[in-house]
Amino acid sequence: MNYDIEESEVRIISSGGKVPPKPQKSRTFYIVLLLVALAVVCGVVALVFAISSQEEEKELFIQGEKQLSVSTLSARSDSLRIHPAYVTKCDTVVGRVKLVMLTPCRATPSLQIGNELLNDTSVLLAVQAAGVREDNGKIVGAFVVKGELISKGEAKAGFCSIINDKITIGVADATPQLEQALTSDGYFFRQYPLVVGRQPVDNRPKGRALRKALVEKEGKIHVVMSKDQLTFQQFSQALVELGVDNAIYLVGADAMGFYRDRQGKTMVFGSTSSLGIQNVNFLVWR
Repeated sequence: MNYDIEESEVRIISSGGKVPPKPQKSRTFYIVLLLVALAVVCGVVALVFAISSQEEEKELFIQGEKQLSVSTLSARSDSLRIHPAYVTKCDTVVGRVKLVMLTPCRATPSLQIGNELLNDTSVLLAVQAAGVREDNGKIVGAFVVKGELISKGEAKAGFCSIINDKITIGVADATPQLEQALTSDGYFFRQYPLVVGRQPVDNRPKGRALRKALVEKEGKIHVVMSKDQLTFQQFSQALVELGVDNAIYLVGADAMGFYRDRQGKTMVFGSTSSLGIQNVNFLVWR
């Protein structure tokens, strides 16, 4: 029997007699074992992270409504800085009626009295809103700017309210939108109704003129202008055929306004003579 000690063996000496040699595990075995352990730990960490991500995603949905996380809001804010507000223009023909549709994108609406906005480069779209009486220069109907009642009255049933940056248009002799505008630093004005629930509204004025309207179409707000002189009835019918859900009149004829396109170019419509009217007022987007 060979009792020589190999390099990978140890010999145990006891008083009870000779014990067969017991081999010692090599260094390679421990290295493999360490690598396996590291792989298991990495797998567990990855699994925990995946479960955590799924839970965070589930938390974004509460009762079927998507809730925005702080990171999502931050990303959306960055997107707005990269893609600023602008106005698009669309020329269309409905029947034989030529129309222009202006759509403000990512812009905030408000009302403003006076023509100082002509030098305000933040204004992307401006159209004259409420009518002004020729005899005393007062604004026709209720008119609210930042919660302040500038004028009152219900001469026209159509209305536009801007509350928390959201435009609502409709028809009502009395509406809670006026009270909300007064109590929430909002905006409000009255005009002729043109379309209600995709149905044209008959108005008393029968003459022809260039027409403008504030319209709601498929949940979005647009300004629509006619290229030809139309009666109220012709304009209302054209808006219905355009697919408008609701619409109210804006000061038409030669009332001046302007918009800035995506390239920042300013396009003016109407006559500057209308700017000399006392209490001239505008619906603007910035």
